[in-house]
Amino acid sequence: MLIDENPSKTGMLTNSLNDAGFKVVGRISCDDDILSGIQICKPDVLVIDMESPNDYIFNQLVEINKEHPKPIVFFSDKGEATVIEKAVKVGVSAFIVDGLTARRVKPVIELAIARFKEMQSLYKELYDTKINLEERKVVERAKGILMNKKNISEDDAYKALRKISMEQNKKLIDVARSMIELSELFG
Repeated sequence: MLIDENPSKTGMLTNSLNDAGFKVVGRISCDDDILSGIQICKPDVLVIDMESPNDYIFNQLVEINKEHPKPIVFFSDKGEATVIEKAVKVGVSAFIVDGLTARRVKPVIELAIARFKEMQSLYKELYDTKINLEERKVVERAKGILMNKKNISEDDAYKALRKISMEQNKKLIDVARSMIELSELFG
């Protein structure tokens, strides 16, 4: 989907995208509601062409990355460090300053897609690691409760949790959470 403020450049950009094998599924102005455009057009990549990025566009990109994350390619005539920093913070995958030429469009978009996929993979890995750490803390706490109440070793407490998990056909984390809730309930 193309988002631009200068319709005279759109023709060259649209042709370059088409020549590179990409299909333009929609075009909107920088002043439009981009999130609504995404919901209608369902693009795989956003290509933005603005002379000077502003807070309005950056705020919309924040919402897009929350609701519908996707690669974002930003062509701009302005390349101040603060603008580039904002672009990176809001999830822009490629920020190209004063470089909108037909031959550069395809490699820039391919780079943005690859970078986006890599970042998504890192975000997922970080999320999974956080979840695993939180779950491990819950299991450790449940083991501690069993060790204190039953006066058993850590290994025996873990085996007891696993046994209950298998008998009830529940995940270990769910059994651990239930045990902690019961312990808090009955003190």
